[in-house]
Amino acid sequence: MSRPVVVQFLKYPEHRHWGFDAVWLGEDEWGAWVGVPAGASCWKGDEPHRPTGGNAVFCAPGGEWWHLHYNGDNHHKYSHFVDIVTPPVWISENRYEMVDLDLDVVVHHDGTIEVQDEDEFEIHQVSYGYTEEMIRRASEVTARIVERISIGDEPFFAVAAGWLERLDGEDVGGR
Repeated sequence: MSRPVVVQFLKYPEHRHWGFDAVWLGEDEWGAWVGVPAGASCWKGDEPHRPTGGNAVFCAPGGEWWHLHYNGDNHHKYSHFVDIVTPPVWISENRYEMVDLDLDVVVHHDGTIEVQDEDEFEIHQVSYGYTEEMIRRASEVTARIVERISIGDEPFFAVAAGWLERLDGEDVGGR
């Protein structure tokens, strides 16, 4: 049975950034999985953003410094969007939060892997006062995620696709 879940990204230390209304899908060895159905509400800061375009799933791994946004073929540009973040923390059974550390690893539909927002990461280290651990972890995890994706490691492929199929089969409030 799915339940509503709010996914909230923050900018350091605790300013609202991107947020999504999602639905609980389940857990596996990789973490908690939530679905973001097409048409779901999302926001940036305190401002509403256009509803989501296509079904996607998120993986919030326990204790890891990344967060997977898997679109499959449902996005015009990316199949995968991996945010480098502080470990996601469940605030309640219906909400988790993490601090977005700027760096993103994306996979284009042609298979190209790209690291985005390295300039933003450099600027925010100073302007937001990231800790040494945050800087070190973000850099190490980014390199590790690029490597894992380049070799087809899970949960980024078949596992994520399986959760997206589950979302595609869910009745999520008439959407």
